[in-house]
Amino acid sequence: MRLEVTRRRFVELLTALTAGVGLRSKAQIRATRPASPGATVNRKNLVATQVKAYAWQDEGIDKLLDNLQQKGNINTVFAFTYLSEATDVSGHIPLPDHGTYSKANPEIGGAFYDYDLKYFQNTTLKDFHASSKFNVISEVAPKMKTRGMDFFAWDYNNTNANMMRLIPGFTEVAEIDVYGKRTDSACWNHPNYRAQLTGRIDSYLSGYPGEVDGIIWGCERMGPLDNMIGGGWATTGISCFCGYCRSKARERDISVERAQRGFIKLDGLFQAANRQQRPADGYFVAFWRILLEYPEVLAWHSLWNDSYHEVRSELYGTAKALAPKKPFGFHIVQNVTFSPFYSAVDDYAKIKEYSDFIKIASYNNAGGGRMAGFVSRLCSTIFADATPQDLLPLYYKIMNYDEKPFEEIDRKSVV
Repeated sequence: MRLEVTRRRFVELLTALTAGVGLRSKAQIRATRPASPGATVNRKNLVATQVKAYAWQDEGIDKLLDNLQQKGNINTVFAFTYLSEATDVSGHIPLPDHGTYSKANPEIGGAFYDYDLKYFQNTTLKDFHASSKFNVISEVAPKMKTRGMDFFAWDYNNTNANMMRLIPGFTEVAEIDVYGKRTDSACWNHPNYRAQLTGRIDSYLSGYPGEVDGIIWGCERMGPLDNMIGGGWATTGISCFCGYCRSKARERDISVERAQRGFIKLDGLFQAANRQQRPADGYFVAFWRILLEYPEVLAWHSLWNDSYHEVRSELYGTAKALAPKKPFGFHIVQNVTFSPFYSAVDDYAKIKEYSDFIKIASYNNAGGGRMAGFVSRLCSTIFADATPQDLLPLYYKIMNYDEKPFEEIDRKSVV
């Protein structure tokens, strides 16, 4: 993994990732026929960056666009039109070049554009506008058009407790954990939530046909077993065990009760590891024994991940039915670069079947502090028999990496 890459070459490599694969979706919502494999029109030499809604108001639209074009040669902006995260709970934006836009009531997320309720007739989740009245699409897209730039709606769907609390009815679509408690995450199998997700795609492409040139959709969540192993972007709760997920499990002949017992046993094992209460045969043997005794654990984990693929495929199908020429791609959480477990389930071979491009979150700190944190977490769960220094050589072999000793990863990142 030791590569000498210039800044220009790095941009070229990232650009290459946006090349359209133009493959047909397996689940085409609202489509009367499959989208033509060659229908999508991708911009040649696309160079893009993502911009949050507050940045346009903080810096000013024209000034920000000047900087993007002059300093980055940017021709496409992934503009956040839906964001499930607060700007900052204190109202202060914790970035050195974004200090002027602060207030007593910070943005808590939601839709940063105006939408017609006709696109949300099949869901009760209709009131999800951000506290700001700033319309990113109508305010920014026209100015980008005059510069020959493309506007992509960035629909970002991370877990956030504030969103669960502030969007009316959102708690009704929450995942239910193995102990019967609601979590902060929405369930992929809840029809009410799915209808809202597809409604947003419709509202972009049908509501703003001349402004929106494409869509990028993202969510940084993982299935129950990945969450238990932990590391970055683990969400609260071993889930989902709601009625819809239970019904789907029974259709697959998965025992709900045995899956619950298996996850609860795993939870007990990992809690014992936190207390340094080593089983007689060691942590990994105990972990493997539970999986052998309760194969339903892996089956339930697969159910969650299959549902995630289904949702993304349906969103792609919706977009291709409405605007087959406009690119639709996906943001891939950075865990895919440092977790072999997450990489196995968020398989590029599956994603290519329902996407025109992907944007991998290959940030510098993913290969630094976040990777170090993940290795440390492994050594407090399934590999608690070992230290991070013990595990790292094997981990590098598994990931095909050739990197620094553990003590240097956090400080120097990867090269």
